[in-house]
Amino acid sequence: MRPSPRLLRLLLWCCAAALLLSVARLWWPGLASEAETFWWIGFGLLATAALLDFITGRSCDGLNGQRQLPGNLALGVGQHVAVQLSNDGSRPLTLLLSDRHPDALRTGELPLSIHLAPGHSIDTGYRATPRKRGLAQFGRLEALVASPWGLWQQKVLLGTEQSAKIYPNFLGISSLQALSAEQTLRFLGVHQQQRRGEGLDFRQLREYRLGDSQRQVDWRASARARKLVSREYQDERDQEIIFLLDCGRRMRTQDGELSHFDHALNALLLSAYVAIRQGDAVGLQCFAGDQRRVPPAKGEGGINLLLNQVYDLHSGTAHSDYTAAAELLLARQQRRALVILLTNVRDEDSDELLAAVQQLSRHHLVMVACLRETSLDRLLDQPVTDFESALENGATRDFLQRRSRLLQQLRARNVILADTEPELMHMSLVETYWQLKRSGKL
Repeated sequence: MRPSPRLLRLLLWCCAAALLLSVARLWWPGLASEAETFWWIGFGLLATAALLDFITGRSCDGLNGQRQLPGNLALGVGQHVAVQLSNDGSRPLTLLLSDRHPDALRTGELPLSIHLAPGHSIDTGYRATPRKRGLAQFGRLEALVASPWGLWQQKVLLGTEQSAKIYPNFLGISSLQALSAEQTLRFLGVHQQQRRGEGLDFRQLREYRLGDSQRQVDWRASARARKLVSREYQDERDQEIIFLLDCGRRMRTQDGELSHFDHALNALLLSAYVAIRQGDAVGLQCFAGDQRRVPPAKGEGGINLLLNQVYDLHSGTAHSDYTAAAELLLARQQRRALVILLTNVRDEDSDELLAAVQQLSRHHLVMVACLRETSLDRLLDQPVTDFESALENGATRDFLQRRSRLLQQLRARNVILADTEPELMHMSLVETYWQLKRSGKL
């Protein structure tokens, strides 16, 4: 039990009144003595009320509460945390409810002010937005229960300790599950180009349609059916996509509320989901810090495996060694695959990056996905007003020009590039992957 703000205010008024009486005794001795009598009566009544309220307010055994967490938490997505409270006691309860949630969650609705009548229950809760991926540990619920007259507060712990996994933003994946492949591409804003030729894998025989090419016609099947029958093909399946994810210090760059690393993870998961739905196997290899690896996997289990492997993955402070990453991937991945390098390219990486890409290109189809720093674009948009701003503007332009030359060197070596803002990286990855699938390069 502890004094409530109401009791502290009353005590403060009593102290102020005592101070005024001490001053008044110097000027009006008779009046001050009569007022002092009333002060002692009032103080005695307050002390008696506080004692009675303390005795009657100590019992709140009938209060029960339990927290219900969502099945999964997604980074940057606000979700409702439900709380159930019940009062099985004999007196009404007024309380302030808070939660010992982890620092990785941002909440703006706690504490909650709640009134519970005897024998009643209530469903309440608060909205929480995860700010960091990983395992979130929740302590017990904490309630400050007021005494019947509100002069005291008792701290009560409710429920049990719980934990929940904070994943990358997978809600974009769940919104695509009911869509077809073409609907998925339109939903992501991907522009589909006219394909050249036909797919490479036979799918089925069907009745001839106007516009089918002659080489699609199966003449033996047509003779047996006594009508034209066409072969239908589909894009190749059972191919492998390997994401080579940079976990180095450059991916810690912050753009908005999320870092480049978190944007890269979101883009990786969305594009991996699209590839898995096309029948391909998707794998992951990390470098520059955490050396985590996920072998190529197909089906719904593949995306679940990725989610559970990367939910607590974070970028570190290590240097991004592209050469070592390429050598390790070549040693592990023997089958030809599409290797997608997700990184934040800088001009000082030119020699090492070009050598690593050339080494990978001997056995695999290589794509470099670069996350462009939007803060540099905003810096260029600012007006030049003094010498310091002129230096910043000039240095930014020089950096971007040297970075652009590096990207041109990659294109000259027939490396596929996706250079875009972090928020749009998922669209660029999916569109490039789809174009590669339909061109048959992989």
